[in-house]
Amino acid sequence: MSESRRGRRKNKKSRHQQKSNISKKDKIVGVLGIIIIVILATVMAYYYSLSKAGMTLF
Repeated sequence: MSESRRGRRKNKKSRHQQKSNISKKDKIVGVLGIIIIVILATVMAYYYSLSKAGMTLF
């Protein structure tokens, strides 16, 4: 393989690499973390609205 062809193949390969080095496991952990935060915020808002309405659950 000639040097120019090798260089073109190397450049083509490097163009298709991912831009970020975030692993799939890290992405899943991040998404789960966001979901848990949203659920906790929803539950807290629900209990806050109940406490403002004068109802006590405990």
